[in-house]
Amino acid sequence: MELKRYADTAPFMFGDFELRELTPDAYGGSSFAEIIVPIGADRTPRVSEKDHRMYVGLVGELEFKVDDEVFHLSPGDVLHIDKGETYGFHNGGYEEGRLLLIRVPGPLLPGAAQP
Repeated sequence: MELKRYADTAPFMFGDFELRELTPDAYGGSSFAEIIVPIGADRTPRVSEKDHRMYVGLVGELEFKVDDEVFHLSPGDVLHIDKGETYGFHNGGYEEGRLLLIRVPGPLLPGAAQP
């Protein structure tokens, strides 16, 4: 058993985003991270290398493009991206966006998060 407290987890910058890795060290099968997306920030399109990549909308509305489809992710929405799909996102709203990212498998090295 391991408890990882949000307040004890230091955020770090990943490009234009602030990322907070929330995965307990004892759990290696997947990872959980919070992503804070400032107004106007973009995630450059890339191909997912994870078997499963799930974004859960927490705050704001973010526009995702997965392959050729556009999705607007609002609080409570969940977007699943498969391995091999091309994805990117943009915060064109009026407030900072927040996402919960779940990745399977998780990062290979501690601190090597890839939103």
